[in-house]
Amino acid sequence: MTEYKPGDKVVVLGKVEDTTCKRFIVSLPNECGGTVKFLEESEILGKLEDFQPKEEKIKFTPEMKEEFDGLKSRYADLYSAMDALMEKDDHNVLKKYLFLDSLPDNANQYQFSLAWEKPSRIEVIEPEKHEVKMGVQKMYLNKAGIFMFSLALRLKHNFTLEEVDQAEKQLGIQGLQDKWHEAAKEDRE
Repeated sequence: MTEYKPGDKVVVLGKVEDTTCKRFIVSLPNECGGTVKFLEESEILGKLEDFQPKEEKIKFTPEMKEEFDGLKSRYADLYSAMDALMEKDDHNVLKKYLFLDSLPDNANQYQFSLAWEKPSRIEVIEPEKHEVKMGVQKMYLNKAGIFMFSLALRLKHNFTLEEVDQAEKQLGIQGLQDKWHEAAKEDRE
């Protein structure tokens, strides 16, 4: 049961009776002539805030948020920021998110514009990381930055989907992303 306090804005059950005089005449099971009506709790549908749509959060990785903050501090408008993303070689994470991962419907560009309008919509999330196995061999990244597989690994090496994509390109093999998704499904169960 909802608790109400003085000053709460509430939605009350009423019925529109007339709309012809440029104002709505609403019939509440209540007063005429401006007196205070005492309502039963059953006549209150809820607090006004309960009927407001929840603001959709836009998920950014920490790297995306850092690049976004840099753009926001340098450019006053969305057009200039998007133009800078297209023209300059920095902001590679956002550039990939906006112009490569967003095709064909440009959904990420729309999300970015919403974040630009109201940065409080951004929710920073850590990307999922999972272990990638090929049979009994586990993938790891050596000190030289080369992806490799080994039978002898005792430690669990977890990778983001983006890192697995890099591994596929570096190693020239396909199917590692499928293995990552399998591991993600197992981890959730």
